[in-house]
Amino acid sequence: MQTRLRGFVVCLILAAPAASPAAADSPQQVLARMDKAASEFKSMTSQVTYVTHTDVLNDDSTETGTVTMRKVQPGEVQGRVEFTAPDRKTVTIEKRRVQEYFPKINTLQVFDLDKHGEQLDKFFMIGFGTSGMELAKDYDVSVLRTESMNGQSAIHLQLTPKVPEARQYVQKLELWIPEQGDPYPLREKIFEPSGDYRLVTYSGLKINPPLQPDALQLKTPPGVKTEYPGK
Repeated sequence: MQTRLRGFVVCLILAAPAASPAAADSPQQVLARMDKAASEFKSMTSQVTYVTHTDVLNDDSTETGTVTMRKVQPGEVQGRVEFTAPDRKTVTIEKRRVQEYFPKINTLQVFDLDKHGEQLDKFFMIGFGTSGMELAKDYDVSVLRTESMNGQSAIHLQLTPKVPEARQYVQKLELWIPEQGDPYPLREKIFEPSGDYRLVTYSGLKINPPLQPDALQLKTPPGVKTEYPGK
């Protein structure tokens, strides 16, 4: 459970990329594009595919659904994922609190992640709302290559946390950023110290769509059973 939540945090596969010898952009150029995008980011919606790899079992599991995110204030976002397959469930994140609702059994699980503090806030915003300047402060950033993803050229970045506390959760991250246009990730890969990793693919991404005030709220039916795992 904790592995899945950490993978989801930061916060966000469909085709095998073909690599070219080198990327056209330097890390500085990509980060400068991300600076501009971060200042304009307010919200997003997207179809999403999560592939979770469990290293000890050499096993992959796939979940699909839709994700919605909104920047509440600098350094804070709200998120909601509606999973539709293989099982329906809803996950929300707000103020370092994760709620996971399972409609089949009408059960809500609540996780308080406040003790993990600022590091989780930063993970939530990777790729959406995080400026290039912030990334350069917290990570060693390198460009691995330029790749083709679904007919689109993407810059493959690697981010390695500089702070030991952050490396307790994430060994490294990889982002695939469009070479042209808005620098929001097409794909993210989050590696954990255990050897587990999560691949996240976004499709049909919409930036700054209008959202209803309650778009990210979790509404549960009467009689829901609430659990607090870990307490």
